[in-house]
Amino acid sequence: MIGGTVLTGAPRRVRGLRDGVAVLALAWTAAVCAAFLGSATLGPDTFAGWYNASAYWVSYRDGFVRRGLVGQVVETLLGGPPSLAAASVVGVLMVVLVAAALVVLTRMILAVVRDPRDRLLVAAVVVASPFTFSLAVQNRGRYDAVVVACLALVAVLAVRRSTPWARVLGIALSVLVGAATEEIAFAFLGPPAVVAAARLGRTRTERLVGVVVALAPGLVVTLASLVVRPSRDLLVAASERAAAAGLPVTLTEESSISALGQTTRDGLAFTAGISPVTILVCTVLLGGCFALSAYVLWARTGRAHPRWALLAVVAQGVAALLLSTVGDDYRRWWGLAFVGMVASLVLLTEGAVSVPAPRHTRARPGRPLVVALLLASAALQVFPIWPTWDPAAATTASIEHMRHPEESCRSISTWTRCAPSPGSATSGSLRSRGTGLWTSSSDS
Repeated sequence: MIGGTVLTGAPRRVRGLRDGVAVLALAWTAAVCAAFLGSATLGPDTFAGWYNASAYWVSYRDGFVRRGLVGQVVETLLGGPPSLAAASVVGVLMVVLVAAALVVLTRMILAVVRDPRDRLLVAAVVVASPFTFSLAVQNRGRYDAVVVACLALVAVLAVRRSTPWARVLGIALSVLVGAATEEIAFAFLGPPAVVAAARLGRTRTERLVGVVVALAPGLVVTLASLVVRPSRDLLVAASERAAAAGLPVTLTEESSISALGQTTRDGLAFTAGISPVTILVCTVLLGGCFALSAYVLWARTGRAHPRWALLAVVAQGVAALLLSTVGDDYRRWWGLAFVGMVASLVLLTEGAVSVPAPRHTRARPGRPLVVALLLASAALQVFPIWPTWDPAAATTASIEHMRHPEESCRSISTWTRCAPSPGSATSGSLRSRGTGLWTSSSDS
């Protein structure tokens, strides 16, 4: 301040640059989303892609199997397995579901932003994130959409005004549905569910009981999903239903159905075959973007509960890292971790007393870092699931591989030629179809 006049030129210029980059990131995201979804709509395949859509034929008709809840709901509503047209409708509904859930979470986090001038920035960090983009568009049609919706529902139930125990039961149901949809969902639903249930209790005992009630049903389903391994006959039956509907599913090609038969050992063996440089680059880029996004969102929403916020962010990041060691779709794990982190920050910040930042931070040099985050987020939207420079980043987790693992071929390029199994026939049934086919990784 000089002579009673506040010098605001530099901060305004910095904020103008930041806001301009935020608008640019949002516009870029809209354009890329339109391109991806447009190509999916006009393509000959189902809207979700045949790999993702194959999961819709997995249900409980052959016994309990993990990730069978959505397929069972679809079969119940349709009176039988879906057709290709129905599968496309389900894929579209999944995209609508994840988009609606992200809109809800974005509105909730904007509501707790202390400075109105930061709302555009926060919206851009969430909407233009490569993680939300991946969940909604690149991995369109996956059951991750249901998990994102459950995360949003947990946040909504925690901040609404109604009977606390009714909301705790609603949170428990959300965690249960998420875990029954995807067993890995518990790792991401757990932290925000703990925060949500704990804030609804008035005493320590009520908070503890609330947390147990919120987590117990989902934990039981998660453990059952991990312990009960689907039989080969169950996977073959689901594959035959998908093939009968016209989906190009075979025993020798990996699909969402065959992926259910993978074990932790299979996942670790696959990861061990990938170049350490590839793993390091992917982890640093996506993990760094996740950590920086979490810090920016926490700082712009009032810096509430630093220790709890750090614990929530670390819990989500560790879950993503651990799952990345056994699941090649590492971008999805970071995406779910990002949404879980946003939900946790909303719950920690809503109604909390903010920590005031020093006055001079309005022009702090950290704002160029925010601009770098927005640019990196936009660039990482088209980052491949496994970089093309690593030929080992292609799996052959087919149903036939489960039967003859010693005969499975090793990946030598993005596309892999698998040797036929002994005694394979040329019958139209999947149970006797063992001819060599081209298989690809589960990149979507």
